[in-house]
Amino acid sequence: MPHRVFVSSTFTDLKDHRASVQDVIRQLGAIDVSMEHFGARDARPTDECTRLITQESDSFIGIYAHRYGSVPRGASKSITEAEFDVATNAKLPRFAYIVDDDAPWWPKFIDSGKPARSLARFKRRLMDDLIFKRFSTNEGLAAAVAADLGRHIATQQLPRFEPGTQSRSKRALATAEQWNRMRNDIYSANRDLFLVHTLSPSRVAGQLFDIFIYLRKHKSPDTPEVELAEFFLGKYWGNVVYTVPNGGGLVGLSTSAYGEFLCVCRVTLKDGTQLVLDRYVDFGPTAQSIRQPKVAMAPSSRLSSAAAERESGRGSGS
Repeated sequence: MPHRVFVSSTFTDLKDHRASVQDVIRQLGAIDVSMEHFGARDARPTDECTRLITQESDSFIGIYAHRYGSVPRGASKSITEAEFDVATNAKLPRFAYIVDDDAPWWPKFIDSGKPARSLARFKRRLMDDLIFKRFSTNEGLAAAVAADLGRHIATQQLPRFEPGTQSRSKRALATAEQWNRMRNDIYSANRDLFLVHTLSPSRVAGQLFDIFIYLRKHKSPDTPEVELAEFFLGKYWGNVVYTVPNGGGLVGLSTSAYGEFLCVCRVTLKDGTQLVLDRYVDFGPTAQSIRQPKVAMAPSSRLSSAAAERESGRGSGS
């Protein structure tokens, strides 16, 4: 069955944007589930929207500009915000796109007074709950949706195996010992150290995400054997090598980026051994499920291990 995508937004102000997103959805071989089926109006039936989201949708796209939307009589939230709540409760994958504050917009489509305050509150919820993307043009929105939704649909088509699953392949079973030996060799070569990262919506103008990249020991948050780590992020950071000494906590740095990139890290252990680790920093939809660390992000800056731990709420005095 084709992937079904519910498209939520106010209508009048975002009619052209919705049409572009719907075209992208169809080009990906998916089905758009949207208010146009109700006759294209802002005041669509709430019960029917709820049914479509919970029973006939596989994912949810929310597009938000400068209007809060129609609030049904006796309700405290707009239909647009209620749709987001229904998708959240239904545990659908959610993709949110918020217009850039500096993007030109028709004044007649910009709320004021109570609706504007309700919209600001709703947007704060979105920013706290989701990894969202900004858009300033119709084309930019369509490109972002194509990348995010296309990747999400592709991942849903991958085979899934749960822990403990027995393979029916005799050849796979016969080589399980070899696979485990390869895994153990990687653990050993890395001295149980790996490079990991987390994402949060960027607080830096012109960037998409703030990123925290740090060392993680297998099954342990502590890395006492590390002397220092050198991070190389590439040409957009001026080809600078950022050196982070081990101050007794997390060893990592924070930065901001507009696009995905490869981070290379040379780790020097206290016994003189050096390891080279790498991490591809991906902005995919799976980032929605990543909990964001409370780290003060600064673009292209060094973050000491002690400062990282303190800012993330793990250090003393936090």
